[in-house]
Amino acid sequence: MAREPLVSGFSIVRGARELDYPVVESLRSLLPLVEEIVVVTHRGDEWTRELLASVGDERLRIVPVDWDRGPRGGGRTLAWLTNIALAGCRHPWALYLQADEVIHEADYERLRRALERYDGAREVDALSFRFLHFEGSYGYVNPLRYRRQCRLVRNDGRLESVGDAAGFGRTDGRRLRTRSSGARVFHYGWARRPEALKAKTLALALLYHDGASVARRWGGLGAERFGSAELAFRWTGTHPAVMQPRVARGDLGRIARRGPLATPILRPRFYAMWLRKWGVLPRWESAGPKVR
Repeated sequence: MAREPLVSGFSIVRGARELDYPVVESLRSLLPLVEEIVVVTHRGDEWTRELLASVGDERLRIVPVDWDRGPRGGGRTLAWLTNIALAGCRHPWALYLQADEVIHEADYERLRRALERYDGAREVDALSFRFLHFEGSYGYVNPLRYRRQCRLVRNDGRLESVGDAAGFGRTDGRRLRTRSSGARVFHYGWARRPEALKAKTLALALLYHDGASVARRWGGLGAERFGSAELAFRWTGTHPAVMQPRVARGDLGRIARRGPLATPILRPRFYAMWLRKWGVLPRWESAGPKVR
């Protein structure tokens, strides 16, 4: 009987407590799937390391790095850090989750079957996941954000994190060859308290822009201006089991901001966002930093 392919997990995180990352839940969702987890965190960030230690598993390895020494502009520091974490992975496949991304246990078996299917297919570099972006609360998902990204990559030295760590590419410049894993990533980047979302947005903005422009553009905005459920649809499925305690604590006080129109399809802004998404209208990057 063939042995199941061995998988490493890897991630990066900084400021996990003050920015309210569900990183413990993220890593615990990885544990049933991997032989080890490599996490790159900021040197000197003791609070985050204490939080990571609460995962309570000897397979977790923490790699401290000075994040401020990374390349500046365009979020390239994030790819640099992700590649440090990937370099620490010791198994043939590496499963990447950012600190606010969680895999549902209902997808474990589907993911294992995809891995077994493509393990011997050397023409496949990586497996992609469908993303569910929770917006404003744990009860709404936004279909306007990116639909798919690669998260499970063949760890043979030919792949690297690119751009701002939103995906992977081949080091020889050839097109990345992907297949669908059939699994989902539950992304909670926009589902947090308004104050924490503002702090996280500003922290990420500093990886894209200089401090003066960040303060000028976003620093004076109130927390209520960050994030909204107005363009999201109600989620009727279940959340990963590791997220249930967070979900049970409430809806983060954001649903009231949906306003008088109960469904996004009645909002002109919903269609404007779709047109931007498909390139018909200018894209919205200039409006603010991305929130992961």
